[in-house]
Amino acid sequence: MKKLFILTFVIFLVSCGNNAEKQLRDIRQLQANKSLRTSDTLINSYIRFADQFPDHDSAVRFLFKAARASVRANKIMQGIRLDERIIEKYPKDTMYRPESMINAGMNYSHMPDVANAKKLWEMFLKEYPGHPRSADIRIMAEEAGMSEEEKTRRFWERFEKLRMQDSIARAGKIQ
Repeated sequence: MKKLFILTFVIFLVSCGNNAEKQLRDIRQLQANKSLRTSDTLINSYIRFADQFPDHDSAVRFLFKAARASVRANKIMQGIRLDERIIEKYPKDTMYRPESMINAGMNYSHMPDVANAKKLWEMFLKEYPGHPRSADIRIMAEEAGMSEEEKTRRFWERFEKLRMQDSIARAGKIQ
């Protein structure tokens, strides 16, 4: 009985592996067709793979690609939901997670849903303070919900401050 169970389990594992490989082949074929980059067929294939094999190395990458393709196909909420799925289900050291926070925040801000955009950007700044895009995200979080006039005014204030700092630094070098 024990041998039968082990044999059944091994067959199950092999068939799961074969199924993942078959789906990967199918996805590669779809990806090869440039006209399908934003198609529901490709997006759904990515999502189905991640649903069936959430721990596979390609699962989070496929969810990320599905989110980007969804946004390009003007399915913004679907893209946001996929980014939020990456944020919720994958660990902080997953390379796609910080980008998903940024992208979902940007998509929320264009809707406009400033509260959710700021929430995601502030979470990003808390979890990834040393990220190369942190300075830009900090500005986006601060300016979320501001009018264009107020953003322009803040830009020129920052510009003047940097110009003054540069002038002081140059004056110090001359002496």
